[in-house]
Amino acid sequence: MRLPSVDYLATSGSSWLHRASAADKVAMPVAGFGVAAVSSSPLPLFTGYVVLMAVAWSASLPVARIALATILPVPMVGLYAFSHWQGEWSVVAVILAKGMVTVEASLLLMLTTPAPDLLAGPTRWLPAILGNTLVLTYRAVFTLWDRLASVRRAIQVRGGIRHRRGSDFPWDASGTRMIRLPQIGGMIVGMAVIRAIDLSNTYEDALRLRGYRGRMHPTRREATRRFPAGAVLWCGCALMVGTAVGIRLLGWNVAG
Repeated sequence: MRLPSVDYLATSGSSWLHRASAADKVAMPVAGFGVAAVSSSPLPLFTGYVVLMAVAWSASLPVARIALATILPVPMVGLYAFSHWQGEWSVVAVILAKGMVTVEASLLLMLTTPAPDLLAGPTRWLPAILGNTLVLTYRAVFTLWDRLASVRRAIQVRGGIRHRRGSDFPWDASGTRMIRLPQIGGMIVGMAVIRAIDLSNTYEDALRLRGYRGRMHPTRREATRRFPAGAVLWCGCALMVGTAVGIRLLGWNVAG
């Protein structure tokens, strides 16, 4: 999911979740990480995943793209999961589901909260150096992702990864041989990281010119809403974590 999409969805939305305060929306990652921390069975994890996806649907967020984004950490988490496999698929399912739920909960917060609103609290309470690092890191992660996506498109227009010259391009696209893929991959990652650092410095300079002094300020003033979004979010958080704790204490393991 690209940075412009994240910013656009966070700033252009008008749903009940977008109108909730950033402090109340913290309940979503608290619920996701809480369920992941206490669950030893796939049941509360997949239930929490479905509940959070229903929240995304109620806020008019792109459910399909969110689901796709939650699958991205599966290969990395899957290696760790299979290293702990002892003949029970429920163990693998639990580890994979924990990664997906935590990513989904964090995405819901990011997709409904503009960056200034999201970072206003941490920059107010953290030391200046930590606050600046958080602000720049938050942007640099998406900037780096954008650079990698640009490099991927550049490889595609050059013929992609193939062994022979491509004939389906209107230009001389010889492609990239598989044997050179590790070398080119290292160069790509190195150039993307350097470019992300450069863009982060440019972003910091732009913030300084706009009057940034180590604190982010919310983009809009929070007002009292008719819809009790805070109560709904925190009650839902307590219900999800409480259910996961209850299942853990009762020893229920549907998959095992």
